[in-house]
Amino acid sequence: MRGQAAQVSAGPYRPALISWNLTRRCNLKCPHCYLDAGRPRGPELSTTRCLELVEEMAALGTEMLILTGGEPLLRKDIYQIASRAAALGLWVVMGTNGVLITEQVAEKMVECGVRGVGISLDSLNPETHNRFRGGPNAWEHAVRALRICRRMGLEVLIQTTVMQMNRHELAQLAAFARREGAWSLNVYFLVRTGRGQQLNDLSAEETEAVLSELVQLQQASGPMLVRAKCAPQYKRIAYQLKAVGLESGGCMAATQYCRIMPEGDVTPCPYMDVVAGNVREQSFGDIWQHSPVFNRLRDPGQLKGRCGACEFAALCGGCRCRAFAATGDFLAEDPACPYQPTGEPLPADPVAWSPVAWDRLQQIPIAFIRNKVQQALEAQARRHGQTTVSLSFMKQCLATLSRNPGFAGMRNGLAARNTAKNG
Repeated sequence: MRGQAAQVSAGPYRPALISWNLTRRCNLKCPHCYLDAGRPRGPELSTTRCLELVEEMAALGTEMLILTGGEPLLRKDIYQIASRAAALGLWVVMGTNGVLITEQVAEKMVECGVRGVGISLDSLNPETHNRFRGGPNAWEHAVRALRICRRMGLEVLIQTTVMQMNRHELAQLAAFARREGAWSLNVYFLVRTGRGQQLNDLSAEETEAVLSELVQLQQASGPMLVRAKCAPQYKRIAYQLKAVGLESGGCMAATQYCRIMPEGDVTPCPYMDVVAGNVREQSFGDIWQHSPVFNRLRDPGQLKGRCGACEFAALCGGCRCRAFAATGDFLAEDPACPYQPTGEPLPADPVAWSPVAWDRLQQIPIAFIRNKVQQALEAQARRHGQTTVSLSFMKQCLATLSRNPGFAGMRNGLAARNTAKNG
């Protein structure tokens, strides 16, 4: 069906966020690349199948689509795919190293409905970044791309992989990102997969310290978001520090999130190569709804070790990809978390919402973000002995996170999609 997507029941779970590796081709050689990108390994999905997939995603309720690679700008049909997704109301983000971005490229992104661009920047030291990204001028290209995209009105998400080489730079990176007008600083914690298998990860104790720093940086960086990726224990640390965790933390793999690979394999997350199915052989909806891999990940009762016994399981759940990379079992405990469960359940008293606070919450148009904010505010209310989330309490908790104006555009896009569905 063209022009609108027929609504399909996704059951109790919905692929709200999808990361799509459109190609393995890449013009850099990052040593930590989870896809081991560089050259294609076989036929990649055709334009026709990609456009069909976009419609399947929209019908299942996908809200945000990340088009990445490799380097997605190396696909000649990238604008056609992005345009179709945007026309169906998806919030489209393109993940790129920035090398190929010019004003003309950014203008094409805007024209085809791309709303945000994720640009990799791992250090404020050009030599450090260039060495890590495998290109002699990668830093200059990334910063130039960031500034071009902002001038063109695109939201920019700065993507940083934190390691020993740059963990001391996080505060400076956050300040730089805020000065440059970035929507968020996304801090990724290395998972040993792809070319990153031989790299040294932070220890569990070092990860804990970095996550605590990120909680504090978020309080100082608003309205820009500082988000921890591949480290769901962020929510537990925010809880312990009496801070609002918002949408960082909490593993979404297979419950609200998955990845599609260039050749069509579907996995729970970009950092886990356990295949749930292939969209050349099945519909995306069939894989999402019926894959045994996804269904196992959706049962928190199957978590093992400390993750299975942890009182923070509902807020966190541990990183399933890191567990798989370390043990071969995606239900094992997360080795990057040193926390020892106490066995004492967290307060679970029901929390009510005042009508005006509830109305304000509904103004967040992306449901998976809205649900995480609701969860964080209710946890904060319990921690402070509040039985109701009032508007004043909500404003107090979100004082440093006044919404970015980009949400207005997101809301308009989603409203257009809903109008198309109902029309």
